[in-house]
Amino acid sequence: SSAATGGDDTAAPTCALGRRQQVWSDFCPGDGSVVDFVDPLIGTRGSGNTIPGPMLPHGMVKLSPDSVVESGSIDAYDYDSDAIEGFSHTHLEGPGGSLNGYSHILLQPFSREPSGPVEDYASHFDHGNETAEVGYYAVTLDDPGVRVELTAARHAAIHRYTYEAGRPPRVLLDVGHTRGDSLGGRISIVDSRNIEGFGVYNVHPLLSVALDDAPGVTGQVTVYYAIRLSRPLIDHGMLQGQGSTTSYHDDLDEIEGADSAAWFEVEASEDPVEVRVGLSLVSVEQARAHLDEEVEGRSLEQVREAARQEWGCLLSRVEVEGGSDDDRTRFYTALYHSFMQPTDFRESGGVFTSGSAGRAETGELCADRHFYADDWCMWDTFRTTHPLSTVLQPETVDDRVASMLYAYEQGGWLPKCSWMATGYSRVMTGNHAVPIIADARVKGFADYDEALAWEAVDKAGRQDTEEWLIEPFCGYFNLGTPPEYREGGFVSHDCDRDQSASMTLEYAYDDWATARLAEALGRTDDATAYDARSGNWRNHWDPEVGFMRGRNRDGSWVEPFDPTSGTDFVESTSWIYSFSVPHDVDGLAAAMGGPQAMVDKLDAFFDEGHFDPSNEPGFHTPMLYNRVGAAWRTQERVAALLDGAFSADPGGLPGNDDAGATSAWYALLAMGLYPIAPGDGRYDITTPRFDRVDIHLHPDQGGATFTILAERETDDAIYIQSARLDGEVFDRSSLSHDELLAGGTLELTLGTEPAGWPEE
Repeated sequence: SSAATGGDDTAAPTCALGRRQQVWSDFCPGDGSVVDFVDPLIGTRGSGNTIPGPMLPHGMVKLSPDSVVESGSIDAYDYDSDAIEGFSHTHLEGPGGSLNGYSHILLQPFSREPSGPVEDYASHFDHGNETAEVGYYAVTLDDPGVRVELTAARHAAIHRYTYEAGRPPRVLLDVGHTRGDSLGGRISIVDSRNIEGFGVYNVHPLLSVALDDAPGVTGQVTVYYAIRLSRPLIDHGMLQGQGSTTSYHDDLDEIEGADSAAWFEVEASEDPVEVRVGLSLVSVEQARAHLDEEVEGRSLEQVREAARQEWGCLLSRVEVEGGSDDDRTRFYTALYHSFMQPTDFRESGGVFTSGSAGRAETGELCADRHFYADDWCMWDTFRTTHPLSTVLQPETVDDRVASMLYAYEQGGWLPKCSWMATGYSRVMTGNHAVPIIADARVKGFADYDEALAWEAVDKAGRQDTEEWLIEPFCGYFNLGTPPEYREGGFVSHDCDRDQSASMTLEYAYDDWATARLAEALGRTDDATAYDARSGNWRNHWDPEVGFMRGRNRDGSWVEPFDPTSGTDFVESTSWIYSFSVPHDVDGLAAAMGGPQAMVDKLDAFFDEGHFDPSNEPGFHTPMLYNRVGAAWRTQERVAALLDGAFSADPGGLPGNDDAGATSAWYALLAMGLYPIAPGDGRYDITTPRFDRVDIHLHPDQGGATFTILAERETDDAIYIQSARLDGEVFDRSSLSHDELLAGGTLELTLGTEPAGWPEE
């Protein structure tokens, strides 16, 4: 694979993502007890699609139950299902979409006679016999009468199965199980305690069909596994196929092909059966190394406690006082969800696999580098998840950027939605790796190849994959910026009848972010050019109706117009996207008729029910009052939102969590800080959910603590009356990133009635 050299002239190592001096540390400012507030079942009912099983922060193994559901869930577990197919080792956190996902290498304990297709091995369960905690998941499967306990390390896992007395201890291994397609696989019985092999999958079959790809070009991944049983197996059988097409083989020690599975019976004993599993995207040897290094010789309790400690260190970077138990549960669970993705695919020995070149490429990392992918869609995560990481996980930021640049080197484009598979997931509009890179650079993160960063970002803004600009859906498969936007200033309805206006608005924001990166790199002329393009949002503003709307290629407006319709707006409406100019709020307010006109329009937006708390393009909207002289309305709207859209129960998320984007949104608002426009280095202020918020900053960023104190006499005191920063009057509605890093105390005096703060 290709590699880039970094570091000084005396440094010999060559490694794929460059070289850096600071090793990812275990910065641990608290005692870790905040993990007790995390409820992994939040978001598992409805469309949240969160993962209740155990994993480490950004861990490759995300071990979790997979439910049996009529419609086929996007990634694994549905709280309203009463049956479990088994327990698989790879998952996405909170994705949307359908007929795609991971859920690879499934194990399911059972006791009955081994017969029938893999679908017949599912078991009913009761939530009363289910436990989900940080680093641990347990459930009793009713049909075989087995107590299942799970824990996970970074690339490995431990299963413990306690069978009812007298029942034969059997386990199903389903290598063909996936939320995508099974393309191939192998199961080999190495000896009486070790089973090894791999599964080959397409994680997004519909995208491959749409792109008319040959197998393996887009969406293919090979997952290697090594399994070790605590007791020898005494019987086994192999299966292949699905449903009525399943074939059965009792005389094979190895089977290969799509939809492969096997069952094992181990020696009877009063002791539980423990199954240790190692995974790799590189090789079976790597999977075996992960098993040996991470879980062999360690008890389930030891691995569970190590996971609790690692999560406790990370989550305690924010400590809160006040609020209710439910408030703390929602908050720390939101942080927990925010740190699951992107996934760190660095493996033992510093190797990793990337599919950006359209084929699996194995690279090598310097000792202190990490390779991040599985962002799913940056259209979701650039708004909240990544800005949150610049504050709470700064040791990951340079590597996140370097990983995107590696994808660019391998495949020629910055990713739009990164994943563990080959090729590019071209889902969602815009070039939102751009604001992630710009936000990082503006905040001082620069330990990557800056020249390469500019090359990648500039290419995204000035070129496109012309062969995939398929009308009238030109925004579904492209990887850059369409020529009609670059040349004419807007994307037409002719080009994309579903997304055109929203594409223009997203590209305009990306252009503004590109200008901020150019400024940071001293490229003044480029900054000026991209700043000019960032005003293209105006080409969709119709002053006659007071909304953003689609345009035909000849410049005429698309008719008929309905601001509640999704035509020309991706997964959204004109109502939502009419406020989607986060980089030029003053300009948008002027277009609407001035600050008070924007306040009135925002009021109508919320009061008439047009706001959708599950829709990312509207995430910043409650904060916009801050910018037009009505900060008290922001405080009021955010308080209602945190109570009305979120709860501390399985249905506690308003929609898809989208790789932690929705959870990160909640966490930022609950802390009282929100980045309206990632890339400007600012956090707008609102009333925090708690009486005290301590943000413990990483030693890489100076190691200070920034404290927010909310002084209120009653719980309904949500309006900021005045503010002081380190004792001095603070009369601004936003805080800079540098002010945050400096540490200090922001004191907010709250009241039950709106006030005139700030007077800026």
